Amino acid sequence: MKDLTPPQRLFLTEILKLRLVIGHRKYQEIEKDLAKRWAGYWGEVALANYVKELPQDIYLIFHDLQLQYNSIHFQIDTLLLSQKSILIIEAKNIAGTLTFDNTFKQLIRKNEDGTEESFEDPRVQCQRLQSLLRNWMIKNHCHLLPVDTLIFFKSTSTILKTNSGDKMDFSKICKGRDIFNKIDGMDQRYKHERIDIETMSQIGNLLLSQQSPKPIDILKEYNLTEKDIRSGVCCPNNECNYIPMNYKRGVWICPACHMISKDVILRTLSHYFYLNKPTITNQEARAFLHLPTIHTTQKQLHKLDLKKSGKTKDRLYYLNPEKVPPCVLSLKTTY
Repeated sequence: MKDLTPPQRLFLTEILKLRLVIGHRKYQEIEKDLAKRWAGYWGEVALANYVKELPQDIYLIFHDLQLQYNSIHFQIDTLLLSQKSILIIEAKNIAGTLTFDNTFKQLIRKNEDGTEESFEDPRVQCQRLQSLLRNWMIKNHCHLLPVDTLIFFKSTSTILKTNSGDKMDFSKICKGRDIFNKIDGMDQRYKHERIDIETMSQIGNLLLSQQSPKPIDILKEYNLTEKDIRSGVCCPNNECNYIPMNYKRGVWICPACHMISKDVILRTLSHYFYLNKPTITNQEARAFLHLPTIHTTQKQLHKLDLKKSGKTKDRLYYLNPEKVPPCVLSLKTTY
């Protein structure tokens, strides 16, 4: 089983928004993308809260499964593995009135002001994931189970429609708690067990061992460079997040909220590691943290006990997951 954690692209976008220079032309684009990624994540959270009610002796549940077939990376929101079948579930958190356009294979949302937005048709997305997973299973010599798909909409108030005259099968689309009816229906469709418990466990372990997240260069995706990123220590007060704090006599002082702290540079270094590169030199750290001397910088870095290599001016400090948390989000409490 694989639990759900905030996706890397979400917290990288969160950091990028925080660090982007004030008034940057890309700010609104990044802010809009961040809102979409939060919505997507909360859709996955809602889905996870439902499927955890399923009997654990029947299903192995995997969230945010990231696999690679040849050179193609693909991500599955939730995968249910049983002795009968594999079910891919894609979560959608799109409110309003949604129309499935069968002609151009798109999902169209009509907003209250009369404007329309187009989204990728989740049916097309599921078909692609189904094909990739089947090929991945064949390549890994475990093509023993049928692979099916289901699209889950978080909001029960979402209205689903098709263009007039179009015929559409909604048997693989659900909202809210209707997901249990869909899963039960699929369980009845595949009546016979095709593998034993031991084989199911082996397939589950293989899925976990083959996790292959796609590397993300968030600056490159937005055509940005280090010059577009604000340096300086970030205030640890999440209601403030002012950049930069001032260093004076061993403590950091926020000029905005006046918070004083001694141990705040780890969060800022994590921003550097995730946005720029997984190593940093004394000189680079001094510039990014706005410290007065190389000796002060060395003292501050020594406190963190980061993994390092080299000596004196050529020493490199490394991103260490045990020291630098993989997720630095201040998660919102509502969705």
